[in-house]
Amino acid sequence: MERWMLESTTGAQMVQLRVQLAQMTAASQMLEQYATDERGKAYLSTINQSVCRMLRLVSRMELAQRLTDEDEVRLNVGPLDISHWGEELGRRLESVLAGAGVSFSWDVAPGLFGVVDGTLLEQLVLELVSNAAKTGSPVKMSVQPGTQSVRITVSDQGPGLDAQQLSTLFQQPPQGDGGLGVALAQQIAQLHGGLLMADSQLGRGVNMVAVIPLREGLPPRRLETPPPQWGDNGLDSVLVGLSDVLPSASFSPDELR
Repeated sequence: MERWMLESTTGAQMVQLRVQLAQMTAASQMLEQYATDERGKAYLSTINQSVCRMLRLVSRMELAQRLTDEDEVRLNVGPLDISHWGEELGRRLESVLAGAGVSFSWDVAPGLFGVVDGTLLEQLVLELVSNAAKTGSPVKMSVQPGTQSVRITVSDQGPGLDAQQLSTLFQQPPQGDGGLGVALAQQIAQLHGGLLMADSQLGRGVNMVAVIPLREGLPPRRLETPPPQWGDNGLDSVLVGLSDVLPSASFSPDELR
């Protein structure tokens, strides 16, 4: 469904969707002063949840288009303290996933630096964590050094997948929501000159491993206009990225303040 929408939606229509979502977000914030009882807060929570899920859908369509468009700058790279980035992202993920009753832990090695697209790297992790969290089992993120690379592993303790199910995640076009998430993560890894791997055994969960080469200097950039940097309407990008696995209570006005 998302792939069909991507192919049939123009850039102008995407902008219109962004405008409408921004208006919905503003309206929801204005209504907070009137939602003084639990029923009113519950209604607003549902509205906020819907806005976040629509933002996620639009962002993924824009990202999929950006990653496959040869005429756009697909990577906006710069120096990044990957260890600090991983620690901060781990804390945000733990806090947000607690609202879904999902245990999250992380292990980030110190002293990791590289030249990467930090925004896309976060999106890669969000896609993998979102898939893992759907199992309802504990999820772990590991960021460790490789051979002139960084290895980002997201694992769960769910029922696992057999070989056929695992290969389906990497099929093109993507099969279902999980497949789209893996496809996006795979494209992000490949644009960095890396790769995405997976292994699983029935009853032992799934391990998704992204290997990202660590450049030491800025690569040459094409002189093109970079893609528009859309925000998330003032909402936490982790909250938006995991909105498909979070309950409506995670989007209550009190939680979003």
